[in-house]
Amino acid sequence: MSGCRTEIIYQNEDFVFTKCTDCDRMGLMYKQAMISFDELNFDAFCRYMERMEFEFEKYPFFDGLDRVVIETYHPDVQFTLVEEEFYRLKANVIEANAQLQLIEMIRKM
Repeated sequence: MSGCRTEIIYQNEDFVFTKCTDCDRMGLMYKQAMISFDELNFDAFCRYMERMEFEFEKYPFFDGLDRVVIETYHPDVQFTLVEEEFYRLKANVIEANAQLQLIEMIRKM
């Protein structure tokens, strides 16, 4: 995505969601991590995040904290988030998707 012309679709605190105006790739940056998606995989990631609840997905980690593991479509890359981080990411992903859908509807008019 380094050569892309990105527009910010949604931004909030430690979260930025962008889309390239040339290739349509999307970038999700949360804190220091960034994932890029095509449209199909971002849609699947949104559905995945919407279904998840911390209480049902958490695991105790070696540091004594409960964390949830977020899969990224790359078998070697996962995120582990404590409850507050998880719910913040989930809310931001849902809002970014809503903003993306709104922008796409407006552009089709």
